[in-house]
Amino acid sequence: MSATHLSLCTSVLGLIFAASSFTAHAQSAPAPKTVAALPTFATEVPLLDCNGIPCVEVRIGEGKPLRMGIDSGDVDSVLDKDVAESAGLKETKPMPAGAPAGMFMTEIPAIRVGTVTLRNVPTLAISLAQMVAQKQMPDVSGTLAYTAFKDRLLQIDFVNHKVGISEPLSAPSQCGDKCDKFSLITFGKKGPPIVVAEGFEINGKPVTAQIDTMYTGTMLIYTASIDKLKLTDADVNSQKSENFPFTDGGVEMKSAPADKESFHGVTLGVSAPIVYFPTPDVHEPDGLFDATVGLGLFYGMVLMLDFHSNTFSLSKP
Repeated sequence: MSATHLSLCTSVLGLIFAASSFTAHAQSAPAPKTVAALPTFATEVPLLDCNGIPCVEVRIGEGKPLRMGIDSGDVDSVLDKDVAESAGLKETKPMPAGAPAGMFMTEIPAIRVGTVTLRNVPTLAISLAQMVAQKQMPDVSGTLAYTAFKDRLLQIDFVNHKVGISEPLSAPSQCGDKCDKFSLITFGKKGPPIVVAEGFEINGKPVTAQIDTMYTGTMLIYTASIDKLKLTDADVNSQKSENFPFTDGGVEMKSAPADKESFHGVTLGVSAPIVYFPTPDVHEPDGLFDATVGLGLFYGMVLMLDFHSNTFSLSKP
């Protein structure tokens, strides 16, 4: 999560986001009006739970099975440095000035997920053991950022506990009934490009939100959008808070009840709606979008991201 999970070293990822093969832009093409076919997946694998984070079993080349988290909120995938070195991965470009020592940028030639092979995945190699021990990172060998799925469909089915991945697409694929476009917008004026979708709502008011599958909360509303969304002082100044260990190295967020959190009118979440607000330790996107939405809204749903047509859909079976 770069936007508020900001789970791993967001400042480092901000320095190196140019390693991504995606390009940031403020507007994306509109959702396709014609479709080639129903979505089809080249592989479907079990959706695993890694300390509350969605993850899958993968192999790097012919290596042993590893667990990697699915991180729609970051531009660069992450791999434990020891695993990277064991796989023979080398530095592909120098780290920028100011980056912490002990990490390097690389590219994973092939990551196998079921019968699909993700190729040439830009990756930050960093030692994860201490972060896992301090519970600032789930117990995984790394994470797969959205760039790993370039031109593919990625479906995360929280109902049937499976993940579907297509082969690279060359034509639009059908989007669900509750569907909208997403754009790649920088997280703040100097941050990396991240996935920001339209179509979300809080209390009936439209919200543009980063989609972050490593943020375990529901909807985090950023300071610049509080007045626009007509949230009350009582909400914003709530004395209740919750800790998010995988966000910004572990941060507190203020919480308050909401009337409704939805996507194109469909109520999200499986419990009473809660909205979160940032504390000073939470990174904010300089008003470039309103919110970050996370796993608390996606449970009980089927989430699909189309990285060819830049569309996002949610369905409730």
